[in-house]
Amino acid sequence: MQRLATAGLINDADFATQWVQSRHTYAGKGKRALAAELRTKGVSAENAAAALAQIDGDAERSRAAQLVAKKLRSENLDDGGIKAARRLVAMLARRGYGQSMAYDVVKNALASEQDRRDVG
Repeated sequence: MQRLATAGLINDADFATQWVQSRHTYAGKGKRALAAELRTKGVSAENAAAALAQIDGDAERSRAAQLVAKKLRSENLDDGGIKAARRLVAMLARRGYGQSMAYDVVKNALASEQDRRDVG
């Protein structure tokens, strides 16, 4: 193993960076979920922190908004969006997004969607 690491074939920092980028982009995972996944993969705390630092708050919020917008298209808003809001916040929480960000993103998305449906 040491020879492979010395030859540059095993690099936890590169693995962590690629893992975070892939899982954030394609699976829609938030920082908390990604940190947990990296821990289970045996990545050191400093390598995980460096990899997670590449996701800034705006990128994380933007990805959360994309996930909510996609899911919101199929939601029933007859009750004013109360059940939909609960489901959407829970979905974001399961994917590792913070509670305050999840509430904020869902609130904004619901307001936009209700306006869009009222006009249409």
